[in-house]
Amino acid sequence: MDREFLTLKEIEGVVVHDLYLKKEVARRSEAFEYLDDVEKMTQYIGGERVASPPIRCDWMVKKIFYPEVECYFLYNHKDQEFPSSMQVLFSGKKARELKGDDLAVLSIATINHMIHYIRLSNPGRALPEICLVV
Repeated sequence: MDREFLTLKEIEGVVVHDLYLKKEVARRSEAFEYLDDVEKMTQYIGGERVASPPIRCDWMVKKIFYPEVECYFLYNHKDQEFPSSMQVLFSGKKARELKGDDLAVLSIATINHMIHYIRLSNPGRALPEICLVV
């Protein structure tokens, strides 16, 4: 996979939307420790799992927002040293043409949809509060 991966800060140049996106993604990361099947979740959101991620992570999912505007969700499970974490990167010829707030909203909505899958696939299980909010 020969792609340029961009953060929201690199696309927009303004820090506000990047900080907002990072904060909201961090609030949601813990929910993914309850994810039972990445493939099923990926199908649920209409995305595609990246088989061999070019960036170190436990799993990577691609979601196409618009033609030539792709969003990548990279997840790392918690370990003895670090809490779970998710990173959102963008790619595609037209990714720089979208506004930062639009990309942030689309990304968070997609993560919320992923969390909806987690909630549906864990009936009766005690889940993090964010799973009940989104």
